[in-house]
Amino acid sequence: MSKAARKPKAKAKKTTPARAKTKARSAAGAKANIKAPIYLSEDDVRNLVTVKDAIAILEDLFATWSDPSTVNLPRQRARIGNGSFNLMGAAWGPKQLFGLKAYYGGGSSGGRYHVLLYSARDGKLQAMIEADNLGQMRTGAASGLATKLLANPEARTLGVIGTGRQAFMQVAAVCATRPIGSVSVFSPTAEHREMFARRIKRELGISAQAVASAEAAVSDADVVITITKSAAPVLRANWLKSGVHVNVAGANAAVRREVDAETVLRATVRATDQVAQAQLEAGEYRDLVATGRLQWHDVIELGDLVTGKAAGRRGPADITLFKSLGIALEDVAFADLIFRRAIERGTGKSMPQ
Repeated sequence: MSKAARKPKAKAKKTTPARAKTKARSAAGAKANIKAPIYLSEDDVRNLVTVKDAIAILEDLFATWSDPSTVNLPRQRARIGNGSFNLMGAAWGPKQLFGLKAYYGGGSSGGRYHVLLYSARDGKLQAMIEADNLGQMRTGAASGLATKLLANPEARTLGVIGTGRQAFMQVAAVCATRPIGSVSVFSPTAEHREMFARRIKRELGISAQAVASAEAAVSDADVVITITKSAAPVLRANWLKSGVHVNVAGANAAVRREVDAETVLRATVRATDQVAQAQLEAGEYRDLVATGRLQWHDVIELGDLVTGKAAGRRGPADITLFKSLGIALEDVAFADLIFRRAIERGTGKSMPQ
């Protein structure tokens, strides 16, 4: 028999209180080694936060909307090859934060998204965050918050036009703020709408069905989402029933329009993230202002709804509309939550200081 065969088996070490304390100290030490500035990946973001977290932080953010130290810089775009470089920045004064979001989209290699978060106390970089998942949750959260503020409380049915990469978080956010029991989904591609309906059932546990037309998706809906890149309207006013709330969430460029003029004009509340950015990017509003059928003072900001400066829905028959653009201030606020969670949990990688 070999020596190895004769060697007695090592006894398993008992976990004593002292060893448990040592393990705890080691874990704490590992967390302590993660220091700002940190780098967070898409997987880190996905594991740290949810769309419900994003809705809560946006509500906190917009409660400070009137603070003069809260500043949002509208998006700037530069054509780069077959794609577009986008840059947007903001300062959340009451939280002593500022930051920027930079992303490239439209090229053959797909999008690239990053947020840089800084402390206004010392000007130091706190985190660099891969921001595709961050952006999807933040965009969904804006629609979720608008739904919370404007949709009828008894809203139960949701209609969705569009099934692209931003669509699922839109649905998840609306379902987080209203007791949605049924979702109707339309995409021009039958396979895409069928797959999306199955995903809603599987991940949200809510009844969902693919339908053959955009009109069928929205005609009985209490809440509607359009989440497309269409240059021409995909939603018509005569498809909508009284009392519906509409989130127009896909088009954030002046050349795109997801809803027709009559949808905007039928709405008793017309909201957006920020009027200054809408004046550059909200084609549905810009068209009507240009022809004198709408004035910019007819458009209210999400922050004014949160603070009560602007009135929301007046009655159950009102049609309300939120034109979502996505602003840097939302990215910065959500990035701060992600950063704080990462420090608490020892997630991410330290960067050179």
